[in-house]
Amino acid sequence: MTTMRASLPARAARSAARRAAALVLAAGGLAACSVDRINAPIESAVTPEGAAANPTGALRLLATGIIVQNRASQGVWIRDASLFGREAFYFQLQDSRWTTGYFRDYDVNTSFGAGGVWGGRLANLRNIFGFRRSVTALETVLGAPAASAARGFASTEEALNVQNLVNSRFNLGTPVQVDSGVASVTPFVTRDSAYRFVSGTLDAGFAQLGAAGAAGSFPFTLPGSGWTGFNTPATYGQYNRAIKARNEVYRGSLGCGATCYQAALAALGQSFVTATLTTANLNTGVYYTTSTATGDATNAIWGIRNDLYANTSITTDPTIPQTDARLTSKLATGAPSRSQSGSEASTIRFNRYATNDAPITVIDNEELWLIRAEALWFTGDRAGATAALNTVARVAGGATGDRYTQAANDADFVTQLLAERRLSLLLEGHRWVDVRRFGRLNTLPAGGTGFTVATQQVVPAAECQARDVLIRSGGSEALRGPGCPPPAQ
Repeated sequence: MTTMRASLPARAARSAARRAAALVLAAGGLAACSVDRINAPIESAVTPEGAAANPTGALRLLATGIIVQNRASQGVWIRDASLFGREAFYFQLQDSRWTTGYFRDYDVNTSFGAGGVWGGRLANLRNIFGFRRSVTALETVLGAPAASAARGFASTEEALNVQNLVNSRFNLGTPVQVDSGVASVTPFVTRDSAYRFVSGTLDAGFAQLGAAGAAGSFPFTLPGSGWTGFNTPATYGQYNRAIKARNEVYRGSLGCGATCYQAALAALGQSFVTATLTTANLNTGVYYTTSTATGDATNAIWGIRNDLYANTSITTDPTIPQTDARLTSKLATGAPSRSQSGSEASTIRFNRYATNDAPITVIDNEELWLIRAEALWFTGDRAGATAALNTVARVAGGATGDRYTQAANDADFVTQLLAERRLSLLLEGHRWVDVRRFGRLNTLPAGGTGFTVATQQVVPAAECQARDVLIRSGGSEALRGPGCPPPAQ
């Protein structure tokens, strides 16, 4: 009787799976998902033995963990950006720091609102680093096309996290390359470098997704129904291009000009934006789903709905038609009057996330049409830009006829654009970013006595302290970054 030896490819595959097992343990507690359940109980968490036996299942858990963390960070970002951008007040009566920390004391790195998305986004960049290492370890098991698809996913999600970090810290810049060490730090790069990093990483991801082939597939399942229509490398690539278009209009408005706006139009041409906008395709896009299933998370903004009040400026802004369908559907008037710590009073709450399982928009066709309008205008097609704005106003806002005539100059067009973006993207985390990138923070209301409008969030004190420790241990002073002043002597 002879003993059969495993073939070299089979042994290599098992060895790769074992090497990946230790990496996969970093996902501890992440688990499988059903259609709209993307954070299941811990009993199905991955083990080394399970990873070795089912490496693609382990990758699925890691991918799920990345999406779960993105969802959590997006809820925090919407809350914070809506306060800084004067869309909302968070009148939590038990803790007035939700007012003072965001409207008065925001520039102190020990303030109540200093953390924001910082920790969650950096943690997810480490998750993505570990995911990439696992893909490399499993490449002989996955095959080159599937491994390339997985890397394209990682690159796209990395870019999205860095985009959010630079949106929150703006002139302070942000770290962009993070490794797996929880105690390690990397230098800050400037705002412009960070946005360029996002664009370059998205381009690399798009190429990686394309290398999977037209009929390629991911070696894991994207969690939740919010990825329906974008769950193959080819269709996820359209999502990648949508995020790229968003990033290029950011860059275009911040000094890059027509070059970046042309890049935005090119990316739109490879995205899921439609040639015509209708009520049927208005909301086509990518979403983070939420649910009431055991172990999953409900919608975080819905959870604070009773204390989240709209800034009343949206009802007095002369650029906002008060009969617009978006306004009437997303706001709920007649709430009990509330104010806090010298703030203005409001009686308006939000219907934007009306149920506890409402999905959270990542990017949709409505936003892409507004991106198209902006890019067309700043590349010289003023008639096309105006037509695009009027289309959004009709389809999304219920306007009859054309709301806008062609603006006389760039400033007037930006006023039109910001009005439409304010209505279409209400309580999605865009208003603060939009008015800031067009130099209009001074148009935001202070909101109360002694309040001022923040330009960016600070770097949390804990981050600065970690950098100080490394610098005192011989690390480069460059690690401090513009957001971390030297400690007092």
